[in-house]
Amino acid sequence: MLSGLRELLALAHDLGAANVRVFPGGGDRDPAEADASAAARLGDAAPYATELGVRLLLETHDSHRTGADAARVIGPVGHGSVGAIWDVMHPWLGGEDPATSYAALSPYLGYVQVKDIASAEDTTPLALGAGVLPLTECVELLSREGWDGWLCWEYEKRWYPQAQELPPLLAPGRDHLLRLLADAA
Repeated sequence: MLSGLRELLALAHDLGAANVRVFPGGGDRDPAEADASAAARLGDAAPYATELGVRLLLETHDSHRTGADAARVIGPVGHGSVGAIWDVMHPWLGGEDPATSYAALSPYLGYVQVKDIASAEDTTPLALGAGVLPLTECVELLSREGWDGWLCWEYEKRWYPQAQELPPLLAPGRDHLLRLLADAA
């Protein structure tokens, strides 16, 4: 695992990328064991990430879908080269409200990943603003807290062939995010 992370970090460095996204991968293991394993892996890779000027960002996803779950891994690592990606869908699906997610992730936050879906049962990607995710609340919260990092739109057409094609959604998606940011200012 460590050699794979090192290769990704080296590639990110060579490409001039600031971050490498990683997933917790806890699977069906005992949560404490999964936390310890993920933290140990990230801790082992963190010095190399620092050397290369790249940050490892653990995404709220899979077995660690909420901000609280991700913070249980990142906190014990205690290294500036290890942070978080707040994928707004996964904590919401895990029953965590945006304020709680932000509070848990803010010390580590690398960027925020936005998207929209029809419902908890149907996670097919939709145009931004066309679904149920609390994007307005998230952007308002980020603005209120003075966070000025990246918002990244993740559109997973690859895993949802029935989803609309992305190109016609790009300009309206950008406009939607700009409206949310302007309204939050």
